[in-house]
Amino acid sequence: MAPNRRRNRSYILVTASLLVIVVAAIVTAGCTAGTSTPGAAAGLTGVSWSLESYLDGNGTLVPVLPGTEVSARFGDDSRVTGSAGCNHYGGDYRQNGTALSVSSLAQTLKFCEEPKGIMEQEARFMEILGSAAGWRIENGRLLLTDAAGAAVLAFVKEAPRTLAGTSWTLASLAGEDGAMAPVLTGTTVTAAFGTDGRLGGSAGCNHYGADYTRSGANLTIGPAVRTEMYCTNPPGIMEQEDRYLALLANVTSYRVEGGLLVLAGREGTDLLAFERAAQKPDLPLTGTDWVLDGYSTGGDAVSSLVNGTTITAKFAPDGNVTGNAGCNHYGGSYRLDGANLSVSSLYSTLMYCGEPGVMEQEGRYLGLLANVSSYRVEGDRLTLLDGSGVGLLFFVQAEEVPPAPLTGTNWVLDGYSAGKDAVSSVIAGTTVTATFSPDGNVTGNAGCNSYRAAYRLDGTSLSVSPPVSTRMYCGEPEGIMEQENRYLTLLESVAGYRIDGNRLDLLDEAGKTLLSYRAENTGRP
Repeated sequence: MAPNRRRNRSYILVTASLLVIVVAAIVTAGCTAGTSTPGAAAGLTGVSWSLESYLDGNGTLVPVLPGTEVSARFGDDSRVTGSAGCNHYGGDYRQNGTALSVSSLAQTLKFCEEPKGIMEQEARFMEILGSAAGWRIENGRLLLTDAAGAAVLAFVKEAPRTLAGTSWTLASLAGEDGAMAPVLTGTTVTAAFGTDGRLGGSAGCNHYGADYTRSGANLTIGPAVRTEMYCTNPPGIMEQEDRYLALLANVTSYRVEGGLLVLAGREGTDLLAFERAAQKPDLPLTGTDWVLDGYSTGGDAVSSLVNGTTITAKFAPDGNVTGNAGCNHYGGSYRLDGANLSVSSLYSTLMYCGEPGVMEQEGRYLGLLANVSSYRVEGDRLTLLDGSGVGLLFFVQAEEVPPAPLTGTNWVLDGYSAGKDAVSSVIAGTTVTATFSPDGNVTGNAGCNSYRAAYRLDGTSLSVSPPVSTRMYCGEPEGIMEQENRYLTLLESVAGYRIDGNRLDLLDEAGKTLLSYRAENTGRP
């Protein structure tokens, strides 16, 4: 194989009309002209065949390499498709009785390094397939033969593979004219078949979910529900999403050919073709930063978040859950028993956000969180469910945010301890800040007055000396001076700190949060 074929080849679907490479156009002399004879093709068409052995260069039938999957499916439309081991392929075939010819073979252009010899095997398979002259069924096996009737390719029937626990990425979908077309560049459409009979993934813009049932190769997918975002880029993404979900509802069967999953409709028409997605290990519930992707609004309806808001959750190993509910920070306790999960003693800061829908969304989120009875993690997705197993809250793993440094960052106070387990947000219209300088001083504004104090740092231990401040009096907003006094008192009580992404918590000797900040100009976490 030429060296320039090894890398940087764009992936092209067999079914896509982007590029066709003619591999062979061979009409075997033994085949007579004319259309296929359906009756004589019984046993050849409509079956997914898996290659068992092929004729090597020495004229010996040898088994396929371990770890490779080579397949063929002869459709009623005179098309043959399948996996050649690394690449997918397609072509035309003509059949008359037991005579067979294959022509106009085309394949994708990936290069696979493992297992050793896979590309050589693929090239040999494509060569033999293009020169096949006949076929026959023996003991349930499909044998493709040469002009002399000798077997050159031996296939066995592929058993329907289970879908539960598999994840796929859409490669192409049927258009209004029935022709398969590749997904839009810059879009990713996924399908994850859960072990609980639920199908979910991304439809390109919105996330969706549906029930599915499988019996043998028969597959039924129930009505899908999706979040309610609207995307404008790339152009056509929403039309593609609508088309995808409509095709899902028309699926009646499936087949797996190598690394390709094909969902078909009535009369066996191909509707959707997926490639196997790289398996992601299930993330742990605890210790993972989760960001909300959607939430139940009752029945089967799922809503996406209000634009510009972010809702997060982190389940700590100590049995506490904390996060941001969209406006306020919240916390609570949780109990875990296998897949059973309950959340209790929820509290939050007391800020008010005026953007339309933010406070209603926050109330809905906290109410759903309190009603959680179990959880499920699939890869990098977390679903919290109620007692009937209905999904309430749908999270994805949050993008990792590099921790902001303690020193040199301008920290803005979000909330502070009001005693016992109570947490108060800062009074609307006030800003409290802290900047830890490398010279061992912390400075900032306490809401009304500026302040300064010395600090000592030893690992994650932090102590702050009694602050000194200016002596202004601010009469508004109400409570500002009491808040300032509380803040400076708490600052003097600090014994340690913790940074998580763009958030800083100053802690007391017991590890409880006294003061909670965010790094300035990073947005709401």
